Parts: sequence; C-alpha cells; structure tokens
Amino acid sequence: MVALVNLERIVCFINGDRGVAVLSSLILAGYKVVAVVTTSQKRVELNPQATNNCVFEQLEVSNVNDPDVISELSLLSPSIFIVAGFSHIFGSALLGVPRFGTLNLHAGRLPQYRGGSPLNWQLINGESQAGISVIQADDGIDTGRILAEDWIPIDPETTILELHKKANILFPKLVLEALACIERGESGCPQLEDLASYWHQRSDADGKISFREMTASQVDLMVRALTRPYPGAWCFYHNKLLRIFSVKIPNFVLRGVPGRLCFIQGRGPYVICSDRAVLLTEYKIESATSESLSHGDYLL
Repeated sequence: MVALVNLERIVCFINGDRGVAVLSSLILAGYKVVAVVTTSQKRVELNPQATNNCVFEQLEVSNVNDPDVISELSLLSPSIFIVAGFSHIFGSALLGVPRFGTLNLHAGRLPQYRGGSPLNWQLINGESQAGISVIQADDGIDTGRILAEDWIPIDPETTILELHKKANILFPKLVLEALACIERGESGCPQLEDLASYWHQRSDADGKISFREMTASQVDLMVRALTRPYPGAWCFYHNKLLRIFSVKIPNFVLRGVPGRLCFIQGRGPYVICSDRAVLLTEYKIESATSESLSHGDYLL
C-alpha cells in the first residue's frame, strides 16, 4: 500500500532506556531521525550501536517550551515528534511545530489511567494486566486519539521493574504501528470520556504503608509497585525509616494487632496487616548498621 503521508523527518524526545529502544527501532526501520532531545536533568548516553552510527542533532534542554527551543526545533522542519519517557508537558506552541503532530508513549491503559505513574498505579490497584498506549498528543492530559496499544499480564509475582522492562520491549513495536497508521492516513480511536480517570504523579511520600488500614494483599501490591528501581515502600521502626522491597503472603493465616512484628518458630519477621500477616523478605533500616527487627515490636 502506498503511504499517504511521508514521515521523513522525525524528532525524538527521550529520557532513558525506553527512549533509546524506540530510537534504535526507528533507525533500524529506515526512518530518518533528524534530532534527539534530552533534558538537562538527566543525561542519556547514545552509543553507536543503539543508533546504528546515524548522524542527527542532539539537543539538551532545561525547558522544552522555551521560545528559543521551539524556534530551533522549527528550523528542522519536523514531520512528527515522538515523546518517549520525556517528562516535560508540551505546550500548544510546541505541539504545533511538527507537520503531522506528536506521538506520546503512555504506559497506562486509556482512558482509565491518564496522568502520572500509570504502571505503578495499575500494579497498586491490583489490575490483572497493565495497558500501554501510543496516542496522538493534544492540549489535554493524555486525552489524544489512541493509535496503538498492548497489554502486559500481571501475575502474583510481577514487580514494577518487570513491567518497565516488558513495556520497553513492546513500545518500539507500538510506535512503528502508530507511524504506519499515520502513513495510511488513519487518525486512531477516540477515547471514551465516560471511562476516564486521572491519577497523580507519585512521589516517595506516597509510599507509606499503613498496616492498620491495609490488607496483606494491598501491602504486597504496594511493595511490588514501589520496589527497585524506586526507593521502596516504607514505614517507621523505632523512629527510623524502614524500607521494604519484598514481602510474601504466607500459606497460613497469622492475625493480631496491625503493625506488630512476630517471629514464628524462628521464622520471620512477619508483620500483621489489617486482615493477616505478611512475611518481610527484603528490607532495610535506614541510618542503621546493625539494628534488626525484634519480636513484639511495632512498625508504624
């Protein structure tokens, strides 16, 4: 089929492994990338193997909506922008630069998971699968038409690191699918506003575990959603910060006062949640070199 749209000049906005994988797939597919934009806050190393020794401009910006940056990008006469993990919000002036619009990679099911930290939220909320999407960006927050999407199964052992790795494998394929849609003159599917929800960007402050209010399953989900490469879910032990990176729900039911630490027949530490206990399998007491958790103490 003859392409109705010629996407001959692409500018990629990247911020990590996901962006590098997308950039590499574009080059291998024969697309011409004229520039790669990164942020001043996070340097991205582009090795020759990832870029197949292609030559393009590299721009490092602190504010992508700065008029000087927009002017510089306009001089490139871009056909399309591709935004892969780039954290800046694009203003209307910037969105108006490329001839055929801007593709945004969103690691969430749409419209149910608009906004920030979509992979984390999908895991925290106990979804059976995580959706990822490539959309045509507009002036709204993740409201554009969906050009490509896929799903990642979530099982009882899935962590946020595994979700990111699988998303980074799938996104390059989805971007090529989305570009093919545009080349065929297709505009994608509109989102169903009746199903829309916005989720805020998570910060470390949102990772506190409340054992009195949270079930063992909820604690397990939060820990898996905030484990490495994130700082980890947390609580307090003897006024020190306790980071929790892994828990397990035991095959027997242990109940009691929420937050209480227990060692059963030399095994532990277990901590009681609102319904039953979880076993802490990986944790760290910050600012402590030798202190360990003790039976009968409490996590707050």
